[in-house]
Amino acid sequence: MKNIFKNTGYRLFTKQQPESVKISFSYIPNPDGSVRWFWSSNSKRPLFLKFYNIATFKAKMFSLFVKLLFVMHLQKLIFKKETLYYIAGEKPIFDIESDWAIFTGTVGPNNKCLLFSDGYFYKIASTEQAKQLIHNEFQSLKISKNNAKYITPSSKMVNEYVLQLSDISAGGERVNELTLIHAKTILDITKKKTQSTKVADWRYFQDLKTDFDSLNDERIPKNLLRKLKLVLSGINENEKVDLSFSHGDFTSWNCYIKDHTLAIYDWELASFERPKGFDFFHFIIQNGILIQKKSWKNIFKEIKEKNAIAFQYDDKELEKYLKFYLLINLLSYLKIYSEQEKWHVQIHWLLQTWTEALNIFLTENNTERELLIMDIFDQLYHTPYATLKFHNEAPENLKLNSDIDIIISSRNAKKMIAFLSANSLVQNVTTVKKSFMYSVRIITKHHEILNLDLISQLKWKYLQIMDTNEVLANKFKNSFGVYKVSEKDTARFIHLFYHLNESEIPDSYKNFISEHVDSKKTNDKKTIIKVLKTKNDNKGFRFLKNVYHFLKDSFSEKGFIMTFSGVDGAGKSTVISEVSELIEKRYRRPVKILRHRPSLLPILSVWTKGKEKAHQDAVSSLPRQGNNKSPVSSLFRFGYYYTDYILGQFIIYLKYVLRGKIVLYDRYYFDFIADAKRSNIQLPKAVTESGYHLLMKPKFNFFLYAAPEKILSRKRELSYRSIVDLTTEYSTLFSKLNKKDQNVKYLSIENNDLDTTLDTIMNTIITAK
Repeated sequence: MKNIFKNTGYRLFTKQQPESVKISFSYIPNPDGSVRWFWSSNSKRPLFLKFYNIATFKAKMFSLFVKLLFVMHLQKLIFKKETLYYIAGEKPIFDIESDWAIFTGTVGPNNKCLLFSDGYFYKIASTEQAKQLIHNEFQSLKISKNNAKYITPSSKMVNEYVLQLSDISAGGERVNELTLIHAKTILDITKKKTQSTKVADWRYFQDLKTDFDSLNDERIPKNLLRKLKLVLSGINENEKVDLSFSHGDFTSWNCYIKDHTLAIYDWELASFERPKGFDFFHFIIQNGILIQKKSWKNIFKEIKEKNAIAFQYDDKELEKYLKFYLLINLLSYLKIYSEQEKWHVQIHWLLQTWTEALNIFLTENNTERELLIMDIFDQLYHTPYATLKFHNEAPENLKLNSDIDIIISSRNAKKMIAFLSANSLVQNVTTVKKSFMYSVRIITKHHEILNLDLISQLKWKYLQIMDTNEVLANKFKNSFGVYKVSEKDTARFIHLFYHLNESEIPDSYKNFISEHVDSKKTNDKKTIIKVLKTKNDNKGFRFLKNVYHFLKDSFSEKGFIMTFSGVDGAGKSTVISEVSELIEKRYRRPVKILRHRPSLLPILSVWTKGKEKAHQDAVSSLPRQGNNKSPVSSLFRFGYYYTDYILGQFIIYLKYVLRGKIVLYDRYYFDFIADAKRSNIQLPKAVTESGYHLLMKPKFNFFLYAAPEKILSRKRELSYRSIVDLTTEYSTLFSKLNKKDQNVKYLSIENNDLDTTLDTIMNTIITAK
């Protein structure tokens, strides 16, 4: 407070001095405890509300509550107070004993305090940089004199550190939305002066780039800096950019709507050197981040919508000027923040949104998955976490089939999931909550998959194997700003994981483990379990709790069933094999492949030929060679296999689906409807088709087909006519079923190109709700 008053004509003291006068200040603190607003405790009006953005419902309720306190004379009982002593100088700029209020401003090299007294605002510079800003505002207000289209305050330099401004807020209303009035005013401000220049000749931009090259602040997320450098490196220095006069901090809290005219404060950042549209982007983005707490996805949507009432840029122009707005804003504020000793939480909000916004300009050289990984680690930058078994390259270079294991608290894991759900690159987030982790599957807009394991406890089945707090305490940061589990803890985890699962340790890990794990450590599973059970986390009630959670976790995520139908030679076996591998590696789910039916009951011939002979005959015989013509025999055969489906479906569900496995059927019940002859059955289609209604419906059903010529080039087990007829039967059936049930996928795919087929199948799986 002493520094605030030194340029206003008063000196403050904490202890009484000769000729000093006692005074009491009331104040409202910031979340960190520092003073935000303060005023004379004898004030009869809450003048500090002059600094408050009363636009939201919450803000209006707070304002009403404060006014009520003052009406009831309860303010002295509610607000905190501090007693000081003052001595007045020769010409104080305000009466310290009357009604007044001060806003201490935003901490940093540009800090200015704002005083309101006797109908005037006074900007009081605290630093040399702040002094330059208020002088710039004084000059800018001369340029932006009052006109019929917008209102600016009258101004006077009281001294070199204090700028007096008239109050133009009376009768005005702050609005947290870019209205037509705001848009028209932005266009009017722009008209003060517009010029076109090459990027290479744009001195302001080039100076910011030079400052950026010398920037060195470990608090700034690494991937934000890398993205910024990539965007800057892609700029054509010969490109033309339209520059115009701009307010520089055109925000909802600096504007009042009065009788369909805009009154605008705070011109200290006004400049002729910013790209056209700067104020337009600034209003929407700053308001979206700081007031409405919007995600970048929703902010960008608003920019595109409001563009229609402002500059009406086409898509290419909109992206161009948004890019230069972001670059100017980022380069200038990163410099300011690097000079700021303490960061307030709003800085983290801004950086998080700005880094996500840069993704728009990087999609030509980076995939959505890569950019999302960069966003994830920037989001985690100031959060306690450590990656487990993560590579040492740039984070986004993670292999396509690799996932990310992150040691993190459950509370911060929830924040990460919320961040991912709101990210503009993400189409869908699926979360499976277990007692010790969140398993997160992310699908990007272009159907790329990224899997995260957000681990709060390191467990094997019902035992905690390592303490995550100790693991986090031992973490280290690599050159890309990624925190990793220490090598010793990583080796210990790998050692326990493989020995507890009685698996062979991969050769790539053997030397690593021998370097970091005590050779005396036992490799015997039983001994390891015995030692783990002596730990406090695995004893008594905690042990029972761990067992309960282990049993519950076993059923935390259900699987589903997929079927593949088609004539022989359509490529089902190859597709099933590839899909199985993709699901296990990229979708990270265990797979069980079944042939035709649940097989709870053996094939009929087992009862007459014996198991070995029956299976040998089934393998060696060609399909569709049965000569059964009897309706009775056919009904018996169908009834036998139908019983297998009816009973077996529950076994499959309990044994595989309920425990999270993906079941792939190589052929399914559809054969009895479209190709009953294959099972040596001759029955009306209505009979076999009606039986499908009592079965659990597989979630995904794919019919693979190809041109008869192509099938015959692979296999000659069927005639040309048979292939055509069967393809028609299956296609008709799938089309009919697809119309009946919108919750189940029935998709016919022409299997001419394997990669295209696999893309279609995987996109169908990952985009399904």
